[in-house]
Amino acid sequence: MSIQNRFNSLALKIQDSTAGLSPRDRKFLLFLVGFMVLGSLSGSVVWMNSSLKNLAGQVEYREDAIKRTKKMATEFQTNESRANEIAAKLEEHKGANLSAHLEKAAQSVGIADRLDSVKESSSSITGDLEEKLYTASLSKLSLEEATNFLYEIETSGFPLVVQSAKFKTRLRSQVREIKLTLSIAAYSLAATEGGEG
Repeated sequence: MSIQNRFNSLALKIQDSTAGLSPRDRKFLLFLVGFMVLGSLSGSVVWMNSSLKNLAGQVEYREDAIKRTKKMATEFQTNESRANEIAAKLEEHKGANLSAHLEKAAQSVGIADRLDSVKESSSSITGDLEEKLYTASLSKLSLEEATNFLYEIETSGFPLVVQSAKFKTRLRSQVREIKLTLSIAAYSLAATEGGEG
């Protein structure tokens, strides 16, 4: 049976069913059928619209997740290269002594005789990194000598951080002298127990 024959057969059945209805009832039936068709079409449009909005939201969320992932990957690469630089610097200064480094820096700026003391105050280990805190005292400095010394130790590449610097000034024979007290954190790779096996 072809599609046209099926359609004709269905049309005849509908015509037979509605033959007993009055013209007013036929119009009402047509109105109801039209209303149902329009209602189902508009319902389908609303449902499809909602589905499309939902899909758009998912796509936007995934695009945002991809952007965040790319940003995190870039940050990871930057941090990894920075960590490698720090590890190389720590390896380069492995076994170096901060006291000797400060004496060398004081000599290079011409104030070796005014480096009074370098004392270790504490030590702590976090993972593979050992942090030692030192207090260094220098006296009878001019402001230029103090800043030159600070610049020398900060730019030397030695793995240290000047945590605080206290300047005390006093006038002696019409010359202003500075006593400089530094709190310095020096970093090194922690010695592994038992060595390599």
